[in-house]
Amino acid sequence: MTEEQNTEEKEIQDLIQTMKDYLDKEYLAGKKLRNFHPKMHGLLKGSLSILPDLPEELKQGLFRNPGVYQTWIRLSNAPPKVKSDKPASGRGLAIKVLDIPGEVIEPDPIGVPTQNFLLTTSPILSAWNISLYAKAIKAVLFGLWEQIKFAVNPSHWRSIFLTFKYSKKHDNLLSQTYFSGGAFKFGPALFVKFVLTPNDPNLGYTLDQAKNENFLKSQLIKDCETKDHAFTLNVQIHKSDALQPLENTSIAWEGALIPVATLNIPKQSFDIPERIKMGEELEFSPWMGLVEHAPVGGINRARRRVYKELAAYRKSKGID
Repeated sequence: MTEEQNTEEKEIQDLIQTMKDYLDKEYLAGKKLRNFHPKMHGLLKGSLSILPDLPEELKQGLFRNPGVYQTWIRLSNAPPKVKSDKPASGRGLAIKVLDIPGEVIEPDPIGVPTQNFLLTTSPILSAWNISLYAKAIKAVLFGLWEQIKFAVNPSHWRSIFLTFKYSKKHDNLLSQTYFSGGAFKFGPALFVKFVLTPNDPNLGYTLDQAKNENFLKSQLIKDCETKDHAFTLNVQIHKSDALQPLENTSIAWEGALIPVATLNIPKQSFDIPERIKMGEELEFSPWMGLVEHAPVGGINRARRRVYKELAAYRKSKGID
């Protein structure tokens, strides 16, 4: 390996060890929740409908032909600690598209080929390289002293500013826009980011009680038991490094949103033990997907190793 590759490998190993140490510290015995997005609001059944008549350049991979695929959709809070829904924060929406055709990069433990989309309410990832990412994670996980050490370093100030800029208070998970953060291949010639936009952005908080620590889940239960919902999956196409950088995830891409599919969420009741258990056990990774949609960039390379090793570690320590 080159010196640069050796440095990246060491940074990834240090990051993995930091997260394992946190799991051991936070969950001394029994089940260990995932490091990323541990507070789940719900696991929903849905379907992804690939739109007909896409431009020729977008007929790639999963989007080559019109079709309908069954999905699992996991909604969550983004922070690595389970906390109240009331403060400003990031939210996550992960989609697992089932039984897809084509060659996948990594097999899914569920036993069928899948395409995973990991999305959050922030259009950027505020830590734009592995070294900064590892330091930021340590600051978040290990308390006030680590946070002070991180905050006093001027080279970290932009990351801190961006984190606060894109943290928001949310009233309803089904009315948010979700972003892929990192970039992905889209066939042999294109790079894109994925953006999921709500079909009903005016949904809000409608429960006849004050917001409690878990109000987002309560609102989601009511909304899903009342009617169907939908989102549009769009792509933004990379045209220049100035407007759409591939490596620097801290810069929000400029460019049109091009619809490629519809995510449909039928009316359902999901707050049942079997679904909750499944939502905790499912693994999500941007590397579980088609070769045509391979993730790009240093942060995505780190996520490949980190997600895989931590999922295995959680299981070895008794997720069940």
